[in-house]
Amino acid sequence: MLHGLRLVGEVPSRLNDRFVDCVRARGLAEHVGCSQYGDLGADEIGLVLRAQRAGDILLSRPVFVGHEWADRVCDAWEGSIPEEEWRVYC
Repeated sequence: MLHGLRLVGEVPSRLNDRFVDCVRARGLAEHVGCSQYGDLGADEIGLVLRAQRAGDILLSRPVFVGHEWADRVCDAWEGSIPEEEWRVYC
């Protein structure tokens, strides 16, 4: 949960707008980004919303990182999240 917003097991297309609204409500809109795989995230929070296949549907799977890795959390090429994470569930 993030400020009452459920992040796990949601349909990504439905979660994205609610996530952006939640981040904007905290004055952090400029920190929202999109990965090369289309996953939304926020550097300031250290969170990227990944999608995971569950049978024939995709559901949200948030990845939280520590402050040291938060810079460019959505950048699959230059960010600190290991490359293996970006290859999972693509």
